[in-house]
Amino acid sequence: MPNDIYQSFIENDVEIITIPLNRTVFQPYQSLEQEYDWIFFTSVNAVKYFDFAQLNNQASILAIGNQTALTLRDLGLNVDFQPKEGFSEGLVREWSSFVNHKQRVFWPHSHQARRVIYNALTRQGHTVLEQVIYRNEFYQEDQEKLRKLILNAPIDYVLFASPSSWESFFQTVEKFQQLPADFWSRLKIAAIGPVTARAIQKTQSVVIQPEVYDMPHLYECLLQEIKREE
Repeated sequence: MPNDIYQSFIENDVEIITIPLNRTVFQPYQSLEQEYDWIFFTSVNAVKYFDFAQLNNQASILAIGNQTALTLRDLGLNVDFQPKEGFSEGLVREWSSFVNHKQRVFWPHSHQARRVIYNALTRQGHTVLEQVIYRNEFYQEDQEKLRKLILNAPIDYVLFASPSSWESFFQTVEKFQQLPADFWSRLKIAAIGPVTARAIQKTQSVVIQPEVYDMPHLYECLLQEIKREE
């Protein structure tokens, strides 16, 4: 959390509690031996776990999200295309209008990645080369922290940055035998973007969602909501 946002929460007497709902873990993989025209980095973690010895310096680079693009630039790499919308459907729509010919795309991602990019691009005749380079795990120690938090004190707001973090939260909470009767009715849920929001809205309501799909804007929207509630 940016320090200025954190200080704003403190000034408004808001207690911030962070519990990792999905820790990323390296997934061993074999190096890609094929050539490609584009490489898609769809998260900061994809950059973190990628073996850049595989990078084709002649390939164009796509990045989803400001933080992913910044992380790549910090490594000295140029980002050739960044979709305005920070989710897979927007990527497919914008990039498909940008390229003129069939392309070979290399897409390193997590084991829980949605199939939107692969399915849409292959239908359009592009070749998509995949590599699973990390996975998400909800550690037992973090599950216990969540249990103690929920059973010992009321929570007003909860923020989710991915569908998988929501799934970890919901599936764990639903197993609690001593869940407060008003837990869901009093809880206000914030989602980083439309994909995460849709996953949540299958069972619960989303009250906060930023127009720019990143964590700084999500924090800002939460702070604005809290101020309105005062």
